Order: sequence, then structure tokens, then C-alpha cells
Amino acid sequence: MNTELILVAFGLILFIVMVYSYMRDSENSRQIRFLANTMDNFNKQLFALERKTEKLEISLKEHTPRTDIAALEQKVQRELSSMAEPIAFSLTEIESAIAHFKKQMESRIEHVEDGIKSMSMPKSMMGMDEQKIVSLYKQGMDKEAIAKELAISKSEVEFALKIAKMQ
Repeated sequence: MNTELILVAFGLILFIVMVYSYMRDSENSRQIRFLANTMDNFNKQLFALERKTEKLEISLKEHTPRTDIAALEQKVQRELSSMAEPIAFSLTEIESAIAHFKKQMESRIEHVEDGIKSMSMPKSMMGMDEQKIVSLYKQGMDKEAIAKELAISKSEVEFALKIAKMQ
């Protein structure tokens, strides 16, 4: 009876984790699509700006007398500046969205790592045992002697050494 109850509870937890993962994945996909659309709009604006610049340069070369070139260059610069503002705004939006996305992902990764670490560590490893194991290992004791000394299994000693990157 207890085994069945444990299996049902484990299955329920697994189901909840899968639903949570699916929801997070769909949120991440939505954010990625937003970033992709923003980049597409940015590229379209940039392309349009390049085309207008080329047309202005061609019309300047064809229709302006040489004496008004300085005035026309200033006009072109003003036009380019006014066209570049939306692009700069789009870049700022993209940077902030990427920074926000990065912070969210780092936070989620830390949360998941903490959860996995707390779920996968044996109960006896939660206290000072991990530090004791590393200390005894550095002193030259072998894994079996450490396990006997701390009254834990050899696999727990190996696990602690792997976490501490000593093995």
C-alpha cells in the first residue's frame, strides 16, 4: 500500500514537473519569437534606410549643382539622423529584452540546479559531512576509510568527491 502511494505521489510530482516545464518552454518560445520579430523589423527598417540613402545619393549626384553640395549633405545628414532614431530605439528595446531574458534564464538555471542538488544529495550529506569528506580525502585517506570514519556508504563518499570535483 505504501509503495503504491509513493509511486502515485512520484507520478503526480513528475506530471507537475512536466506541465511546469511545458509552460516555461512555451513562455520562452514566445519571448524568442518576440525577439525574432523585433530583429526582422529592425532589418526591414535598416534595409529601407539603405535604399533611401542610395536614392538620395543618386538624386544628389544627378540634380544638384556643385555649389549646393554642402547644404544638401547637411540635409542628407538630418534625414539619416531622423531615420536612424527608430532603429536606435529598436536596438534599445532588443538589448533590454535580451538582458531581461538572460536574467530570467540565469535565475531559472540556479533554481533548477539548487533543486537537483537538494534532491540528489543523500540526507547524510546535507550538513558538514561533505566538508569532512573533502578534508579527509585531502589528508590522504582512501574512500573506504572515510566511509568508515563518518559512518556513511562508500558511494556517498564518491558522490561528495565528485561534487567537490576532487575525483
